[in-house]
Amino acid sequence: MIETRQPSKLTSLQANLISLLLVGLLMGGLLIGILNRDSNLGLYLVGGIAGASLVGLVFLFPQMGTYVLTATIFTNISSILSDQGLPGVNKPLVALTFVAVMAAYFLTARQTIRLKGVEWFMLALGGVWLASYFVAQDKSASVEQIVEFSKNFIILLVVVYSLNSQSSWKQVIWLIILSTTFLATLGAYQVITGNYEQTFWQLAVVTPDITQMRLSGSVGDPNFHGQILAAVLPLAIYRILDDKNPVLKVIAAGAALLLVFAILNTYSRGAFLAMVVTLVLIAFERRIKFSLIILVLTVTVVMMQFLPAGYTQRLETLSIFTSDETTIHSEGSFRGRTSEMLSAQAMFTDHPLLGVGIGNYELNYQDYASRLGLEQRTENRQAHSLYLEIAAETGIFGLLTFIGLFTALLVGLIRARRQAQRLNKDSDWPTWLISLQMAITSYLVSSIFLHGDYIRFLFFLVALGAAAIHLTDRLEKSAPLQPSEIGLSN
Repeated sequence: MIETRQPSKLTSLQANLISLLLVGLLMGGLLIGILNRDSNLGLYLVGGIAGASLVGLVFLFPQMGTYVLTATIFTNISSILSDQGLPGVNKPLVALTFVAVMAAYFLTARQTIRLKGVEWFMLALGGVWLASYFVAQDKSASVEQIVEFSKNFIILLVVVYSLNSQSSWKQVIWLIILSTTFLATLGAYQVITGNYEQTFWQLAVVTPDITQMRLSGSVGDPNFHGQILAAVLPLAIYRILDDKNPVLKVIAAGAALLLVFAILNTYSRGAFLAMVVTLVLIAFERRIKFSLIILVLTVTVVMMQFLPAGYTQRLETLSIFTSDETTIHSEGSFRGRTSEMLSAQAMFTDHPLLGVGIGNYELNYQDYASRLGLEQRTENRQAHSLYLEIAAETGIFGLLTFIGLFTALLVGLIRARRQAQRLNKDSDWPTWLISLQMAITSYLVSSIFLHGDYIRFLFFLVALGAAAIHLTDRLEKSAPLQPSEIGLSN
């Protein structure tokens, strides 16, 4: 197990004094808030105290900042607060956590930041996005995307330099599973009770469709909600397969069932395909017998007969990919998506180097769609494919750096697994790494059909992958030399 740098420890007396101080400050803030109901003074005071408290906690325990960020990102609570006119928490939380983590890292570890391949490719991708700003028509849209990317890169650094042990890294994985399962549970309640009016303060939004109600989670979109659920599913499945604690196995099994139930009730074809592809990859990775795979597929086909009619009808439209072009154009949703994807391809052809500018696909869509004659809608649309969107907005440079980023990440995780197996054959660390690989693969598969509106979830998985690579390298450096590696001295 890696435990390369332990966080600072407090004595019992110090911990009690700090706890009493924080409780006193929070109670004081609440009292001021109660006495000033018509003012936001109490709210801002409590927020300020909570922020200051977090800085102190993160300085002492750097992983705490990442724990909080994990929960706020995967529940999407910050965006929900912003949509309701309240201050969002992610941006100030990222800034506070970054300052605290960097201060704690440099002051206690006295080390310098060492970037690896994943971080360098992430920086290169950001550089291309920045360069595309100069060719963009809508500069403000580009600035918004560049700022968001900068935040994601800072989160990557926070994750890498705050998760100083395998145990803290694993706890983040569990937080992702539990946070997402919590949202899936709210959706299950809605489906089972039929009470779609209850959205739990926008944590469980529902999107009405022609024949069904589609779970949309905290992001408010069924396709993206399904994409996130499908990416988290393999994390839960590997806990069922490999966790040694029977209680945690049961928790993971319950989480997996709820995630699958929620995925099906998003009615997302892309999420369904990503789930199936990931399950097949897990079966091959675990070397499950071919006969068992056939049995599972047979059971799946039988179970599909009992799915809601609206769901099976949506899945049947996937056969359109094997049909001729006339059939594709006759199906409404595919006609729209075909127009969106062909428009992205045309933008890339016309602007092959840096594209039309990051965040500028929507602005250019109707101009290109009118040339195709497939689109009947007059509003701006998205590319409905992350890869085509990247090509259209950032050109060949953006596409190559994006491919390079995930090549470096997945190759780095494969190398980390081999390192861990070589150093300690009894360690469960490799199975945690393969679960993250499967999660990233699931997200990349579903991204064939979805654009990058919620790419922060993918970048957070990238950050966890980079942290895992760093942790494994530290493990190798701290491991005792084997007898064959010890030179004879005379």
